[in-house]
Amino acid sequence: MYSARRSILAVVVLFMPSLSGTVAFPQAVKFTRRAADPLPLAYISLGRAPCTREPANTAAVPNAATPATDDVNSRCETPPLSVPTVNPCKPSSPSQTGCNAPRDLVQEELASMGKPGQKILRARERVLEILQTENACSAWFRGKDSNPAATFRTLSFTVDRKGEDFVLESRNPGNLKIFRNPYVARVFQGDGSYATITINLRGAFFSPMARAVEVQKEGGPSSLLGTRVLGVGPYAGDSMHAQILALLHEFGHLVDLLPTDEGDQDGKSVRNTSEVLRFCRAEVESKSKRGALSAAR
Repeated sequence: MYSARRSILAVVVLFMPSLSGTVAFPQAVKFTRRAADPLPLAYISLGRAPCTREPANTAAVPNAATPATDDVNSRCETPPLSVPTVNPCKPSSPSQTGCNAPRDLVQEELASMGKPGQKILRARERVLEILQTENACSAWFRGKDSNPAATFRTLSFTVDRKGEDFVLESRNPGNLKIFRNPYVARVFQGDGSYATITINLRGAFFSPMARAVEVQKEGGPSSLLGTRVLGVGPYAGDSMHAQILALLHEFGHLVDLLPTDEGDQDGKSVRNTSEVLRFCRAEVESKSKRGALSAAR
């Protein structure tokens, strides 16, 4: 409205010199008086086509055949169209062009952690692929968690850079050698969604070998024994299979599917790993189906 009012006043200023000295044209006086007052809405041309309303129909009829009068009530505006709002990013929308996928903050954090983060990220993607497809492994986890992939996606990861880095070798009373490898990963039992998996930088997740130390039962000085091969179950340390199995093992603890095995007392950790392999070995050793993972995101 402000723009329209300012253009009318400009016309008045242009014509005033020729009208102010004219006595024989009373129209000029009438026009000057109207220009001095605020311009009523009836004198502003909106440039819209006149329309009339049919008595039996309340809808406006633009450019109707019935002649329109100069009365302000004879003009009407076409009612605005009511268009339902469509969110193109809703899952039900057929087209999602230009929509941003939800951010995976865990993925972004792992990508910023250098080489260790890249290894965790690669294994994490494979585990997600296993858990969100139909197979014996995901069915086993669904016995405790109806949507294991969604729960696993919430987990964060941290690297223990000062973790154990020696294989401890000792002898039992029967002179049998016992080896205790550096821990691979750890979690709090039954911690569930949004828990953190801590991975030992010097364990079998990242390293294929570690130095061995002989532990004396009598508490004497330890001695170095060279290096020993590390692994997770039947898989060599720092391999993709070992990393996938390690994450599935820890996830089994988080959903309380596996019993606690802290310190690997009486070989509990080994038995838990064997239990994971009983249901998940085929998926651990299968090739990654990248297309299925991308489509599910």
